[in-house]
Amino acid sequence: MTMSFTKKLLEVVRQFAICVMSRKEAIIIYSWLSVIGLFIVYRGIPPIILFLKLFGAVTGTALSVYFINDILDLESDIRAREVGSALPSNRPLGAGIVSKSMMVIFALILAVSGMALSLLIDYRVFLLQLAFLVLGIIYSAEPIRLKRRFLLKRLTVALGGVIACISAGVSAGAITGQLLYLVVIYVVLIFGAGPLVDLRDMKGDIVTGVKTVPIVWGPEFTVKLALAAFIAMAIAGFVGFYGLGFNIALPIMGTAVLLAWTYVTYPLLTHWRDNEFVEKAVHKRGLPLYFVLQIIVALGSIRI
Repeated sequence: MTMSFTKKLLEVVRQFAICVMSRKEAIIIYSWLSVIGLFIVYRGIPPIILFLKLFGAVTGTALSVYFINDILDLESDIRAREVGSALPSNRPLGAGIVSKSMMVIFALILAVSGMALSLLIDYRVFLLQLAFLVLGIIYSAEPIRLKRRFLLKRLTVALGGVIACISAGVSAGAITGQLLYLVVIYVVLIFGAGPLVDLRDMKGDIVTGVKTVPIVWGPEFTVKLALAAFIAMAIAGFVGFYGLGFNIALPIMGTAVLLAWTYVTYPLLTHWRDNEFVEKAVHKRGLPLYFVLQIIVALGSIRI
């Protein structure tokens, strides 16, 4: 009996790990953003306990939101697969690797964990994470379903990042100009470069009635919008250096990363129909650059 219980427990852990890996973008986008915000406010290394609490709180809330999204979108994801959109129907729930009831349990555990850790930091952080959780639910839940409403999908993702940044500031006890700079950078990239992610899901989004920038304004415009955002961010790097007290690492290293991002994005103007190429340009090459750009903003905030 003990051996059987152990096997079942290991299987549950394995399923949970698979689900987390399928939604690792929640950690990359929101958890990492809150951590970077914490480093920026402290202009160096923050207290380790606060770091762990905030990371756990945001990770728990963000992953629960993404798991809830998978649950609520299950039927539409299956319909999308019928027209050739493999992702997101290939995620654990859509692929049948994890049952719907188990996914609900995972989402509840993560939500409770995130809320509990945020309350250990500050009641205001708790309220911010609660707002993020509610926002994430109405993102996919009928009848509101924000993801089907043009630009509100982007706005929801942007608000989630803003909440992550502000949570870092509240946790540290200060909302600084440099932290607000990170907020602005994030929002511009979400509205400017974020729609690139929707290029690969156009067929499925059309079938399920989701209005995205590539569908409404066209794929070419989507790529041009991202390129314009990169230029704007390069200019903003110099503004941050001269006006907000960032060090020289921000404009120099930031511009280098944005040039690299432009280089990997520009070919999408003619290759946006190739899903494999889109996946490589946007996720395998673009996402790490987004990751590095935030590190550079943190490095730029350090006093030298």
